[in-house]
Amino acid sequence: MAAEQVQQLTQLETIRLGCVPEHFCSPVFQAVQKGVFGQYGLKVEVVNCPGGTGEMVNMLNNDQLDVAIALTEGLVASLSNEDGLFRIIGTYVSSPLTWSIATSPSGRLGQSPREGLGPDAWEPLKNAKIGISRLGSGSHIIPFVLADRMGWLNNGTEPFTFTPLSNITGLVNGVKTGAVDAFLWERIMTKPYYDSGELHHLSNITPPWPAFLFAATQKALAHKKALSTMLEVITQMSVSFMDGREGASILYVAERFQLPEDDVRTWFSAVAYPQDSREVSAKVLQECISVLKKAGVISDKEAEIPFDRLVDTGVAALVDIP
Repeated sequence: MAAEQVQQLTQLETIRLGCVPEHFCSPVFQAVQKGVFGQYGLKVEVVNCPGGTGEMVNMLNNDQLDVAIALTEGLVASLSNEDGLFRIIGTYVSSPLTWSIATSPSGRLGQSPREGLGPDAWEPLKNAKIGISRLGSGSHIIPFVLADRMGWLNNGTEPFTFTPLSNITGLVNGVKTGAVDAFLWERIMTKPYYDSGELHHLSNITPPWPAFLFAATQKALAHKKALSTMLEVITQMSVSFMDGREGASILYVAERFQLPEDDVRTWFSAVAYPQDSREVSAKVLQECISVLKKAGVISDKEAEIPFDRLVDTGVAALVDIP
């Protein structure tokens, strides 16, 4: 990269990049640790957001982040329901997220087989008290996707009651104390609680879209070259990370996140990062909108959501356009 190009990239002095401090974000952590962003004239500050997508959407709208790596359904729902101060600029993880459903071993839902298959295993969740990190987070939205698959949204009554409990620590405590009946969280990060016997693994649910997208504030989007270069760096680091999935990357994830190596191998067998992080599938966005409307997560079911309300094509490359 030419020196004058590097100089242009530094106009955005620091990119505040929000993410949940979990294994999916390993390529970003490694890029910071190895100084790779700096090699391209970028200064990236990673902001840990344990409250998840709901927390990051609030931070984007309040100018506390420049970019976020957040759940697809959370970003799409937020931008569909209210025109936010941010836009989607890329895809971070192209494989879907497996959500596990955690309950108390001693509660009414703890007597069923471990990791039972839906919909039979989901039936006892009707009218349950569900713990969530925040309103608008994936842990809040995915239960509606489950309820839609079960046909519980057809009569117009709410299938669950929700209690915000901030993060995984609050959710685990909520189930253990009986404040909530269950919560949904990423499977591998929840598995240690199942293995220890603290929680019961009721079942899983996987929505039909990529797990994580990038979103940037309108203010940050004034610096499109910086954002495009950041995505280019993350693409390179993600490819390198996946190249090490038989050795070095397994050790990195296991050590950093205190996970058993066998569980990390299982995760690597299912996860996929894109070859170009700038690409965003229009077909995927439409499918997500359709499911979220049906589930009642997008309040106006008749509204047409234009792509420019969701995506900034000055950075993102919109593909699979109908």
